Amino acid sequence: MKFPVLFTGLLFLQLPTVFSAETFSLNEKSLAEISLTEAPQWESIEAAFLEAKSESEQLHDRFRPEIFGDLQTAETKEKAIIQFQPIWSPQQNAQLGVRQNFRGGVGLSAGVGADRRNASTVSGRFKEVSTSTVRLDLQVDLWKDLFGRLSKAQSNAADFLQKRAEIERNVQRKAFQLSLRRTYWSLVANNEQIKVYEGLKKISLEQLADATRRKNAGVADLGEVARYEAQVASREGSRLYYMYQREILLKQLKNLLPSLMAKDVVLTEYDVPKMIQTVLACTATIASNNSVPYDYTQYDEITALLRQNQKEQSKLASSYDDVDLKFIGSVKTTGVASKDKGNGLVEGSINDAFDDWQENDRTGYSAGLQLVIPIGKGDTRQTQELLAEKRFSAQIKQNDTDIISTHQQLVKVIGLLTDVVRSQKQNTLALEKRLQVQNRKFREARVSANDLILDQDALLNSNLTTISTQLEIINTIFDYLVVFTETPCEFNRI
Repeated sequence: MKFPVLFTGLLFLQLPTVFSAETFSLNEKSLAEISLTEAPQWESIEAAFLEAKSESEQLHDRFRPEIFGDLQTAETKEKAIIQFQPIWSPQQNAQLGVRQNFRGGVGLSAGVGADRRNASTVSGRFKEVSTSTVRLDLQVDLWKDLFGRLSKAQSNAADFLQKRAEIERNVQRKAFQLSLRRTYWSLVANNEQIKVYEGLKKISLEQLADATRRKNAGVADLGEVARYEAQVASREGSRLYYMYQREILLKQLKNLLPSLMAKDVVLTEYDVPKMIQTVLACTATIASNNSVPYDYTQYDEITALLRQNQKEQSKLASSYDDVDLKFIGSVKTTGVASKDKGNGLVEGSINDAFDDWQENDRTGYSAGLQLVIPIGKGDTRQTQELLAEKRFSAQIKQNDTDIISTHQQLVKVIGLLTDVVRSQKQNTLALEKRLQVQNRKFREARVSANDLILDQDALLNSNLTTISTQLEIINTIFDYLVVFTETPCEFNRI
């Protein structure tokens, strides 16, 4: 019985080693590297671009040449109602050609065809009687798409859509990278908050041990010991809360980068003061621009494309129920092969039919106009025009607002936050000096434990507020870089 128990114990001792997760060292550089290959969001961003590109290419495909053709055969056992009327069976026909629509509202096609038939009547027999055709067809829009007005608008709208999708793809990629960096610095801030509480918990444990010794010596009472016990529990509860917040942030990061799901993510060394200086240097670069730096953003290009697309869509909407007038023309030449062989036999062949139209001129033509006038018009055209206007107006206004307000407010906001951090640092230094004095007075029994704890809490809150404000500064710059993606500063090149 001892051996199975011993074996089971050894197995469980080995489990942590067997199932230990791979460690991923997290910093901005490693995060950037893994995001380029492991983030599924890239596929979503690329899919949105490819959808717009496909829509544009499909429209352009309408103006590319194409080959058409068909081949048919038919056979029947039907009998003629009139004995002299032939029933053609079997019969075969085929045609092959090329056609193309042009952006000038013109359609052109050219093709050749052949028909071969057999039949029997009381007066004779038809064997492989054949005809051949060569034809050229032309269609010209004389109103709705005159000079390619409509087709050019469709083509331009598709081109603008693809160009906008390409720029938006770049902007979305940048925004995704910034979202990863935002999560990273939230983890850094969280780690600093945990350090603050771990340090205070350590101090609280030392104070609790000191209070216990003094109680045992009859110097302190049970209430003072209980007060320090409550302080230790409070510090530990706050520490655990921030540990919980860390797990939430890690979950967000792993949702963005699923390849990290099975890994133990560990923060590497970082330098918050250096990063704050880098951020402030970036702010100085931004503040040096008295006017909105349009060279640093692609939003203005998106806005310009939106306005152009709106213009083209308005043209398309205004032609919704317009008169449709087309010229349709055709030129055709025909060859026939049906020679009387005697004894009631009429015979031909496909080759003879093609030779015939080369030897005999049987050219013919047709020309005409096709007119369609919508009647009983509803409100569809007005709705389409309103849709073309409203669809883009909101985004145009939003982009213009984002560009101007983001730049104008950044310097003010960062200036205020920087002043807040400066004041908090001064407050922290003052509180640290006061706490040193209060510790000395407490050892001399000149202040109570409650007074000492209140001063510790004040320093704690000051440190936590400083960390939160520093994170707010970084996030504010991230918000700016989402719009001004090409800002030339070191913080934007990480």
